[in-house]
Amino acid sequence: MLSTYVYRAGRVRRLKEGVDINQYLIDYPEAIKVCKPPTETTLEKWNDRGGCKAIDGCWVEPDGTCPHGHPSWLMAMGWI
Repeated sequence: MLSTYVYRAGRVRRLKEGVDINQYLIDYPEAIKVCKPPTETTLEKWNDRGGCKAIDGCWVEPDGTCPHGHPSWLMAMGWI
């Protein structure tokens, strides 16, 4: 079974097996479902390029947020 990830309360969390994502999003409406977090290698490459993807896929500054208000993966993963 594939893992499900969410961004909530300033961090990325992997949901435990058996947790229903739809119910989780009802219980925590501020949570955002995200794809699998990028690897450390990818984060390092992005940082070296002077940018980073946000958790929704927009390209942003490493310490920035996208126009939709989502943080960069570097911020979401606690690297910045």
